[in-house]
Amino acid sequence: MEIEGYKLLEQIGQGGMAQVYKGYQLSLKRVVAIKVLTKNLVDQKAFNQRFSRESLIIARLSNPYIIPVIERGISSDNTPYFVMEFIEGRDLKVHMDDDSLNFNRKLDVTIQICKGLSYAHKNGVIHRDIKPANILIDEEGNAKVMDFGIAQYYEDETDNEKTRADVVMGTVAYMSPEQIKSAALVTYKSDIYSLGVMLYKLFTRCDPVGRFKEPRELNPEIPQVLNDVILQCLETDPETRPDSVSDIKDKLLSLSRGAHLEAAQRQRAQLGIKNFELLDVIKEDKFSAVYLYENKADNKLIMIKKRSIGQSGFTEAKVLSKLKHNNIINILGTSQNEKLYIIVMEYLSGGNLQERLLNPLPWQEFVELGKNILQGLAFAHTNRVVHGNLRPSNILFDHSNRIKLTDFGLIEHYKDSKNKKNNYSLPKEKLSDRSDIFAAGVIFHEILFGHKPDVKTKKFKENIEFKRMPIKLQLIISKMLEVNPLERPASCAQIVTIFEQIIGDNEESKTRLIQSEQPTQIKSSPTTIITKAPLIGSLMFLLILLNLSLVLAFYYFKPEQFFAMINFIHQLFS
Repeated sequence: MEIEGYKLLEQIGQGGMAQVYKGYQLSLKRVVAIKVLTKNLVDQKAFNQRFSRESLIIARLSNPYIIPVIERGISSDNTPYFVMEFIEGRDLKVHMDDDSLNFNRKLDVTIQICKGLSYAHKNGVIHRDIKPANILIDEEGNAKVMDFGIAQYYEDETDNEKTRADVVMGTVAYMSPEQIKSAALVTYKSDIYSLGVMLYKLFTRCDPVGRFKEPRELNPEIPQVLNDVILQCLETDPETRPDSVSDIKDKLLSLSRGAHLEAAQRQRAQLGIKNFELLDVIKEDKFSAVYLYENKADNKLIMIKKRSIGQSGFTEAKVLSKLKHNNIINILGTSQNEKLYIIVMEYLSGGNLQERLLNPLPWQEFVELGKNILQGLAFAHTNRVVHGNLRPSNILFDHSNRIKLTDFGLIEHYKDSKNKKNNYSLPKEKLSDRSDIFAAGVIFHEILFGHKPDVKTKKFKENIEFKRMPIKLQLIISKMLEVNPLERPASCAQIVTIFEQIIGDNEESKTRLIQSEQPTQIKSSPTTIITKAPLIGSLMFLLILLNLSLVLAFYYFKPEQFFAMINFIHQLFS
């Protein structure tokens, strides 16, 4: 077998439906991993489709804890393949077999798995085969989830595998009870069950089979928090399992107390911080750093952002710390010294919008989200606070998926780079309420259609999906994206009103549709005639219109023309 542009070096893995080879990409002169469909499955349509879908799913997932796809294609002997980043390391099963991980390393690996799986779930992707062999750990100790070969978008109603009750996919020892029964019952909570099986084995070296013992009974060193998390994951009823993988991650972070972080990271994070215990690093770059802490006083999780003195954002944070709004992150406090300033905020476990832009959102689902973004901006503008750098990464979600805006007034990072530009603002436009409106318009287009709009040519107006939206929504987004600020709406409050109208129209349309499907019974004789009210209304309207037309025709036409028209109508309805 030959793959154009690559050289196969050696086989490094074998699964139920594919082999994995270590390969060499000739063009970029780098080592890669190449996954090839098993020979005896090549002619089976279902397996070909599943294999092809795996590469598409992973290619869309961009996360440090998921192995990315580089390329896919068909080999010289018509065998499907795809190319992945090559990771030097061993899978978690090997580590479990030789018991090479201590407790803290096991906890660290679990937290990383949760981060990758949480990202996938937020984008509607269920793995469906979480097990130690599908977790690769590189030489630096970084865990990466791999083999999404049987994963699916659980919101994809066109996927026949989802609705076929006889399809059971995955590894039986790690399957949830509902997954064993039917693929149609699988949800992201099925992954949580599989994660629970894996954690039980990881920390006890035993299988949770039958009436299994609690983890602490097998390994007294397991803390009660971890014991309870594992047992909750293994609940037979999906409804009683943890609400999300993010919730599991947060509990494990509280248990870890930052043990997985490097000493230098901990030192940077703790600089200028008192009364808070470091749990994790959310983001760290040359512009700013965001850390997850636990408040020692009440054990609540909080986020702390650090920025160098002289950088923008402190004034806006101070103003907002005295205000509260449902769609703006709660700022609990601010402080500064001669070197840096600090913003203390509530912790939001739902991640940010940037992590959820894998697939376009239908306009019916978008309008409430868009309204919440606009409400947050409108409140800030009323209090003379301009965001100035609105983008998907600073639109956050809480545990109930409510939108909250953050990072008001922070300088554009792109200004410090020659190779990047701010795609959410226009060059040389001054920051104002209307520049925030433009940024929101770009984000709305990205949510709805999966890419940013071409605002200069306005080609987005010709998009078929754009034209299918309500005319009110088309018009308001078009106005938000006007290049001339004066041609945009004057305020976010005005746009909120329009969004509320669109939501109301949509609800009214749903109500009318439901009512039109309900039959009305009319007794005109011993026989009951079933009819629909809208049909009667339509007929009455046509009769009135016909009578009016006849009156006008009699007035404007000559007698012979009028009677000729009457004769035509009589023939038409005979």
